[in-house]
Amino acid sequence: LDRTSTAELSGWFTVTSPVFRDGLDLPTRYGCTTYSGGTGQTPPLRWSGTPAGTRSFAIVMDDPDAETGAYVHWVIGGIDGTTQLLGEGARLNNTVEGLNTSEKVGYSPPCPPKGERHRYRFTIYALNTEAPFRSGASLQDSLDAIADHTVGRGRITGYFGNEQSP
Repeated sequence: LDRTSTAELSGWFTVTSPVFRDGLDLPTRYGCTTYSGGTGQTPPLRWSGTPAGTRSFAIVMDDPDAETGAYVHWVIGGIDGTTQLLGEGARLNNTVEGLNTSEKVGYSPPCPPKGERHRYRFTIYALNTEAPFRSGASLQDSLDAIADHTVGRGRITGYFGNEQSP
């Protein structure tokens, strides 16, 4: 299966957040606790315009500016296909979470090295199936399963960190 063509075909839908605008800074409270005021909570997200036939959603949050290449902070699937809102610090029922780049299950908040400012992409995938991977699935397995079932996607990107050291 050629993933690039699959991704090209999938429709894009709108993702917004009540706390930050696409391409601008995430509020400090959504960063890791190493940063003053950071709580490590997930920011609230909203989406609309998802394709017909959506059975569930998956969310992948990654940092494309990490030194080692795109660092995946969070992989969650099994979000009900009628959902259009993820609240702050969301704990959703009946969802599954795969391993992130650190090989941990769950959300790892933005935490760039001091003096660096990174992009954090929250990509929401509309899927044509229920959760396509199990809790604790390897990062590659969950990303492959998401890619195989994507019928649409949306993304919002926020920046986090400080460009110069204090």
